[in-house]
Amino acid sequence: MSQAMSRRELNKIRTRAAILDAARIGFARDGVHGTTMEGIAAAAEVSRATLFNYFTGKGEILDLLVTEMQERFYSRISSYWSATGDVAERIRRAFVETGAAMEREAVKLRPVVGYSEMGWNETGVLGRIERLTAAFERLLDTEVEPTPAQAHDRHVVAEMMTGIFVGMVHNWRLDENYPLQERLGEAACWIAAMLRHRA
Repeated sequence: MSQAMSRRELNKIRTRAAILDAARIGFARDGVHGTTMEGIAAAAEVSRATLFNYFTGKGEILDLLVTEMQERFYSRISSYWSATGDVAERIRRAFVETGAAMEREAVKLRPVVGYSEMGWNETGVLGRIERLTAAFERLLDTEVEPTPAQAHDRHVVAEMMTGIFVGMVHNWRLDENYPLQERLGEAACWIAAMLRHRA
């Protein structure tokens, strides 16, 4: 049986959560550049010194928010793989439900997505792209062991899915009227049709 947390530990968890909530609100309202560490501290009702005990700067807070956003996405992707063996349905859910989730939290997510796109033209982003491609490729798995040629084709399709997904999310970040869920749904239909044609 796990030991109950001390009041000190609970307070640390609450303080950290308050700081992150204040940062999300600040980034949504004022943008990344318009939000200051002092403003975050004031909104979280902590001293500047306390804030810096938890985070060294906005970059560290944003890195954590990006990681949280990405892990929620990958958790959803994994659940779609487990829920059905229908590849087209997996793709539809991955695209449509992610689009819907992002639209629901658009105000808070747009600044985080924008920060996550920084450095996309650098080689260091390759690991993130490869992880996304691997997640999409897993959605294409069937019960039949693929031949080398089929495995190659699946990887190519997964790379296409990555390009489409990243491109549409980028458009949505730049244009608040961009219908992300709708466009991702249309893309999922085209991908499914292509897979049926190739079968």
